Amino acid sequence: MGKITTIKREIEINQSKDKVWNALADFGNICHGHPAVSKSFITSSQKVGVGATRHCDFTMMGASAEEKVTEWNEGKNIKIEVAELKKMPGIDTMALDLAIRQNGDKTILSSTMAYSMKNSFFDVMNSLMIKNMNAKLLDGIMAGHKLYIETGTIVNEKTKLDTSIVKQLN
Repeated sequence: MGKITTIKREIEINQSKDKVWNALADFGNICHGHPAVSKSFITSSQKVGVGATRHCDFTMMGASAEEKVTEWNEGKNIKIEVAELKKMPGIDTMALDLAIRQNGDKTILSSTMAYSMKNSFFDVMNSLMIKNMNAKLLDGIMAGHKLYIETGTIVNEKTKLDTSIVKQLN
């Protein structure tokens, strides 16, 4: 495993903390707020909490992932690790931690994406372009969740998202 690349983002959502948490806790339906996931569904008998698993089909290159909840703090955060990634060359490990906190009558959603590359060639590719691609992807995930949670609009790869409202934390 190579060095870990970390990307952190934050966005304000004009909804209650409970409503934001309920959307995040709907683990099988990540596709509703994630512009790069065309289809997602639960693959375990457990639908929530540590150990729940899901399958995601991505819009790019026919890629897919098997993901597992590794941390679940009710009403606070959820950490998801990719157990298996298909047709996504170069990435060795990947995890996403989504956390929420109340800010008046709004909610702050923060995310930390952490991943490593398979070898030194992909480490170089990461520094040249993959990190920027993943940062844009995370911006889209954040803006997509804001749109979905605030309006109920299910996003897809063609949805126009305002990523300028996503705050970069690193």
